[in-house]
Amino acid sequence: MNDGQLRQRLSELRVPLATESARARAKHRALIALRPGDAPAPAVTDKSTLWKWIGVSAALCACVVVLIAMIHRPQAPTENLVGDRQFLRQIEMLFPGQVDAVVEQNGHVDLSIAQSSLVGSQQPVLMVFRKDSSSIRVLSFSGHRVCVLLGKEHRCFDVLATTNGGVILESDDNVWVTSHPVIVAGYSVQAQTLEASL
Repeated sequence: MNDGQLRQRLSELRVPLATESARARAKHRALIALRPGDAPAPAVTDKSTLWKWIGVSAALCACVVVLIAMIHRPQAPTENLVGDRQFLRQIEMLFPGQVDAVVEQNGHVDLSIAQSSLVGSQQPVLMVFRKDSSSIRVLSFSGHRVCVLLGKEHRCFDVLATTNGGVILESDDNVWVTSHPVIVAGYSVQAQTLEASL
């Protein structure tokens, strides 16, 4: 038998019509298979899908909280060390060897100028005292004594630069190394030489 004869014979064959009972059985089996309450596997999938959605929602909420915290976090103002060096150099040109300290607070700048030349004007130092939204910036030199009004307290410090760019502040009754977090009279203190990065 060749292909042509086989095709002709297959085309002549007819599928017998299903009996009424066969149709009823097929319909019954289809309804059982599609009934939602009888199949345990979809219920497990629904629970795992629910937990996946809960996990995704929790992760999304955590991301939103972190993003909001980052946006509303009070940022410490960045220091302009190049500008500070230039400013101190200009003041030094006006008062050669006599600049003891430059104190900036609330937009006001106070100069502490000695009557005669001071020793130790080679290592410029920046100190920043912060409390809440206020800050006091002090430019001075290692080896100088600096006095600052912190709240209602008038505090004086001897300023000493370290070899690694840090600063030691020494008062009459205490010593602070500013490479660690320092709190003085309720103010957080950052200090460094102007050659280092704050």
